Amino acid sequence: MTTSDVPLQDELAAPLREELAAKWNAHPGIVHLGVRLTIVSRRELRAVVDPVRDHHRGGMGTPAVNGPTIAAVFDLVTGLTGYLQVMGTRAGVAQLGIRYMRPVEGSRFEVIGRPLRTGRSLVFVGCELLDEHGVVCAAAEGLVSISQTEGAGELAP
Repeated sequence: MTTSDVPLQDELAAPLREELAAKWNAHPGIVHLGVRLTIVSRRELRAVVDPVRDHHRGGMGTPAVNGPTIAAVFDLVTGLTGYLQVMGTRAGVAQLGIRYMRPVEGSRFEVIGRPLRTGRSLVFVGCELLDEHGVVCAAAEGLVSISQTEGAGELAP
């Protein structure tokens, strides 16, 4: 259950969700990573890697998805989930803890991020990585730091 020190902002209208997702999905780093983002709501962000490519593989010398790919997608989803809670304010991942539970095999995986708690200076975010069969293979919890600088601006892709 989500608890909050600072109330979550009003829900995002569909056109704004689509505009943000299109902007972020066009970022060269996100394109290279092979991620497709969908903003379901302010309380749920999804990132899909489909298909899993050769540069995503090699975990422990197997065809499983490698740790750097998993960590990168968790970092991305954690940061953007946090940003959705404080839009218009600069925010960035300050801490990320990952639990690798089982190999991520197959041709597709998805990471789902959700805010757990929003405070004055931090957003706590939880993420799960599901393989193509919907099995949870890894989980992460992260802290997103909220800038206290006035006029911090909008998140750039």
